[in-house]
Amino acid sequence: MSCKRAALAVVTVLGVVGCGKQGDPQPPLRAVPAPTKDLAVVQQGPRLLLSFTYPSVTPAGTALEGISAVEVLETTRQAPSDGKLAPLDPRQMTAAGKVVLKLSGADLTSATEGTRINILLPLPEAPAVAAPQAPAAPAPQPPQATNAAAPPLQARYYAVRTFGKNGDRSELSNVAGVLPKTPPAAPEKVTVTARADGVFVEWSGVEGALGYNVYRRDSTERAHGKPLHTAGAAERSWLDATARFGQSYIYTVTAVAQQEPVVESAVTSEHEVIYQDRFPPPPPAELVALAEPGRVRLVWRASEAADLAGYVVYRRADAGGNGGTFERLTAQPIEAAEYVDTAVSAGQAYTYRVTAVDQAGNESAPGGEVRATAP
Repeated sequence: MSCKRAALAVVTVLGVVGCGKQGDPQPPLRAVPAPTKDLAVVQQGPRLLLSFTYPSVTPAGTALEGISAVEVLETTRQAPSDGKLAPLDPRQMTAAGKVVLKLSGADLTSATEGTRINILLPLPEAPAVAAPQAPAAPAPQPPQATNAAAPPLQARYYAVRTFGKNGDRSELSNVAGVLPKTPPAAPEKVTVTARADGVFVEWSGVEGALGYNVYRRDSTERAHGKPLHTAGAAERSWLDATARFGQSYIYTVTAVAQQEPVVESAVTSEHEVIYQDRFPPPPPAELVALAEPGRVRLVWRASEAADLAGYVVYRRADAGGNGGTFERLTAQPIEAAEYVDTAVSAGQAYTYRVTAVDQAGNESAPGGEVRATAP
């Protein structure tokens, strides 16, 4: 085939490939959030706290680029005679659940905290019982009952739906319920104290409480997550050994009346602590001075402080049994648990002491003093 015919064939093939008909525009891929599976409901004082993980994937497991709204459904049932919350069939929630709240925009942003969505719902007030009316006629009447029957206790059940960025709605979540009760009072006195080994939380007892929940949040967070510690009824304090220096924390303690589902007191007070490292390591122990020709060698037991930076050695020259002032021998903290002082004079007596310094620059008190005379 000639060069001219070959070139024509190439042009013809390219023309066939480039002239294909374009299909109709396709709708955008649906971004349906996977249904929530960890919805939980807690009664905190006169409110309910609904909490669940922020949706991040579709039912197929592909990444979800956020959600646009959350819908909360509620239904009620008369509480069983034994006072225990009975599970609700999800089909009953699908059939009877009514939307009581829908969050979107700024409201959804406000309810989102990290990887969780926390929604507060006020509990409806119990209906007032009407007082008995005075009889219209002045004639004596037979005694009337003065106590009306209390309204039946209602168990409350909740589920949520979430909506993708394009409005695609998820399936219903798991159903979580609570049997509201009269909540206990909150502890009247809560104190937090920064210590070298953590933040120490103390609280006053509440009569009838089955236990206590200790909560902690960073000062930059708006809401508490799950309790950091659940204490027994007899406990009145707890040490938060997980606190880290340089952080600012806010603590609160609630009294618990029931654990499953949780019924606890309202959050009535919060206490902030700026946890700074102002705590020096323990002073060095077992300091020994060994007088050797032309020098004095010091050894001591190494400190076990996790943030130890080193040791500082001090010396005082003793003249005629009268002590002078201590002078620092090491310009910077030394890492080894020993030091050799070669700047000594024969026949001169010296007193030594050693301190420990941590990474934040906190210096301990000196350990025991030792005395040696240079040979």
